[in-house]
Amino acid sequence: MGRRERWRDELAQITERMLWGSLASVYRRCGHPGCHCTTGEKHGPVFYLSRREEGRTRMVYVPTELRDEAEAGVAAFRRYRALGIEIAEANARALGLGRQRRR
Repeated sequence: MGRRERWRDELAQITERMLWGSLASVYRRCGHPGCHCTTGEKHGPVFYLSRREEGRTRMVYVPTELRDEAEAGVAAFRRYRALGIEIAEANARALGLGRQRRR
């Protein structure tokens, strides 16, 4: 199997589950005056998918039971970006770009 076929197969697999953003764990105080979190350990972690949209940070709550899938989706998006760079560099090399030509 050639390099381009491998890329195509890998892209088909990762695009089905990729998620844009990063997974953030948040610890918070609940605000109840008698709770242990007012003086000690905070509640959490609670997970959010965090990303920038139109200049603002958007946080989307991720339920605990979906955390592993969300982590896999974020990792898939990172691989997607890395694969795009790899493909673009291969295309540039195929055009003869990136190497200095001798005169």
